[in-house]
Amino acid sequence: MGRSGGHIALLQRVADMQGGQDGWVSTGQGVDARTAGPAVRLGLLSEASAEELAELAARAGRPALWAVRLTADGWDVLQYAHRRSSPPAVAPPEPGLQKVALHRSELDVLKRFIALGESLRCVPEEGLDAAVEAARFDPPSNRWIVYVDGPQMKSMARAYFLERHSGSAAPANRFARIYGVS
Repeated sequence: MGRSGGHIALLQRVADMQGGQDGWVSTGQGVDARTAGPAVRLGLLSEASAEELAELAARAGRPALWAVRLTADGWDVLQYAHRRSSPPAVAPPEPGLQKVALHRSELDVLKRFIALGESLRCVPEEGLDAAVEAARFDPPSNRWIVYVDGPQMKSMARAYFLERHSGSAAPANRFARIYGVS
């Protein structure tokens, strides 16, 4: 079952047909022992015992040969998968803030710069630490998004200046090329 969306789709189908946490899903409703087997082995679904099958048959008025329902782990995996697939809610930026898209290494440079803080002669601009802390990853662009104002942009340029002279020039060059601040 691994990381494919197949087992999440199966868990969702079982959850939809199960009704509540105490419901059961039987063969013939789009789920069978073969498709549910991997999820049962992983502990995400549980198969009905003979006793439970007899009770289900009595309620339904027909034989119940097999039934399955989500376990607590199955419910949790399903909830986690839904949360993981939906992007976190991000408040819109305040007016006057500029969106800056950073590579992970560029964000790391800013974190080092902020960590040095008061030990530097030119300290990081106020609020830059909060902006970096609030950075959110944007999967489509593969970048970390930070919202900063003008003085914070200059402070970021200062961090990349320091990185240029003690490590790599790439962050400073990219920042100057894209945002026009050096």
